[in-house]
Amino acid sequence: MGWVTDEGRFAVWWLVGFAAVNAGLGLWCLIRGWGDRMTIRRIRREGIGPVEAAWQVGQERKAARTAVGLLVQQGAVEVSDGGVVRAVPDVPEPADPVLSALFEGIRRQGARGARLYEILDVDGFATYRDRLESRVPDVRRYAEPGRTVVAFAACGISFGMTAHGLGAGVRLPFLGGDPALWVVLWWPIWGLLWLCTLAWPDENTRRWRSFNRYCRREADAVLEGLPSRTRKALGKKAFRPTPPRPRRERKPARPKPRTRESGGGGWADEIGADTCGGGGCGGGD
Repeated sequence: MGWVTDEGRFAVWWLVGFAAVNAGLGLWCLIRGWGDRMTIRRIRREGIGPVEAAWQVGQERKAARTAVGLLVQQGAVEVSDGGVVRAVPDVPEPADPVLSALFEGIRRQGARGARLYEILDVDGFATYRDRLESRVPDVRRYAEPGRTVVAFAACGISFGMTAHGLGAGVRLPFLGGDPALWVVLWWPIWGLLWLCTLAWPDENTRRWRSFNRYCRREADAVLEGLPSRTRKALGKKAFRPTPPRPRRERKPARPKPRTRESGGGGWADEIGADTCGGGGCGGGD
């Protein structure tokens, strides 16, 4: 147990523990990414549908827009200038199960039509959403929370190192060797270890950028084949409108207090007139 108080080996073991956290995190990310790599290789070999590719790029909203675009290309639906999608009468259902479920949901809306945002949450399109979800590739879209894990590890290791050094009375090889100075060193040690978090991608960073570019090309090819008017119309009803905020009722203004009017004189004149009468105050001559 000489490493507990030996200033030569004391900090090394704490740093080895921090390195072990990073190594374990890297191994965990590698194992999780192995399944994604196998799926991506299979998709590259077999291909991917434009609706599924749109989901990988922009999730359900872009997938719905791409699916409606495919129905427009097949002549199954029409899109008004206001973004309302209506089914074309006497048109056979598409062969694709996902597009067939979407077409059936639009047709049930009748003359009212459907808006793009309704496809995302209305019960009439639940079959479409279920079928699409079963065909979406199981590839994670964002990076693991590695930066957060390393930041917590840096905080814990730095605090443990300084508390250990202070409690065991480990003498510092500088600053006169006073063990009490471990309290001051916590922040610098934490700052140095925190720099290791920059080696990990941010949690909001998209993974598999090459695969995402491939999916974007597959999805955009559908929309590029549509007339510009249709593309603009599809974007008009992409988001559910926010209901207007209720107007607050204005409280009626309080009436101003009425002031006593005086005909040219002041309050003193009025008081004098009320208390003394027309003959003035006091006696006569």
